[in-house]
Amino acid sequence: MEKELTIRDELINAAMTSNEAFSATLKSIMRRMNISAKDLSKGSGIPLSTINKILSECRDLRLSTLRDILRYLHSLEVPQADIVIGVIAARPSLDTISKHQLLAKGKRVIIKEYPALTIEDAIIAAIKAERDRVNGLVCASIVASIIEKFVRIPIATIKIEESNILDSVNLLVEKITSTG
Repeated sequence: MEKELTIRDELINAAMTSNEAFSATLKSIMRRMNISAKDLSKGSGIPLSTINKILSECRDLRLSTLRDILRYLHSLEVPQADIVIGVIAARPSLDTISKHQLLAKGKRVIIKEYPALTIEDAIIAAIKAERDRVNGLVCASIVASIIEKFVRIPIATIKIEESNILDSVNLLVEKITSTG
């Protein structure tokens, strides 16, 4: 049985063949996914003029441009889930997530990570998550009150428990006493 090619495989194979093959493959994928050049530009962050040059085979494809296109199209692929939840948090917190697919209330759930270090990062991550068509977001309560002004999807806050706070207090005491 032949393995079905993913969008990523199709585009990389075409890019390795020629600009013409890449352009034709990208156009085909955009038609299948009902994406316009403007949608691709907005979603990938690539200027519309560059997208148009790639589609008309007037421009060689840069690796960074290919990565941006692949990232955006991959984010639109339909996951095998009933619900997709975005989690906005600092990278160390996201690294503690051991499951990215789970069952919750009888629904198949996929968790997508959106790292953020600042309030601005969190706002951008929330807008990106909404564009990625997640069904809802999980984030810290201090961030939730701000990002709910920018997105229209449901938001739940992370509940911090005493054990988390005490672990952090112990870590901080260790840092304070080791420097003094």
